Amino acid sequence: MDLNAYVVVRDAYSAWREGDLERFTRYLAPDIAFAVPSSSTTFVGTGTGRDTLKQRLQAFLDAYDVLEFTLMSAIPTEDGFDFRVNYHYSSKTNGLDIQGAQRHLWVVRGGLITSFTVVHDAGRLGAFFDLTSREFA
Repeated sequence: MDLNAYVVVRDAYSAWREGDLERFTRYLAPDIAFAVPSSSTTFVGTGTGRDTLKQRLQAFLDAYDVLEFTLMSAIPTEDGFDFRVNYHYSSKTNGLDIQGAQRHLWVVRGGLITSFTVVHDAGRLGAFFDLTSREFA
């Protein structure tokens, strides 16, 4: 296990949990490749580039509060880490919230995150994003 790579990802998670997007993006390589399964509504999607990912994550943070983001486990893989996290998000529009678990696959090279892939129930989160994009009377 590459302890330095683990620390990079752990510290990036800490920044995300604290809502510090500027600090979070300092852990990302300029040409990071990222993939989050598409659904009817998505914020991150698939793409490359730190600036692109930062803009998409900012759109998410503009719409939702991160109430919980807990690391449950970290398993070394051939070229990175497989993390399991629990999350709890709340809509700023209508207060609805969602809790769940995700699997995150990370690759770290040269002290920066070069690849990030999320494995989760895209349909469930997409339905939540669709529902919370509406205002209720």
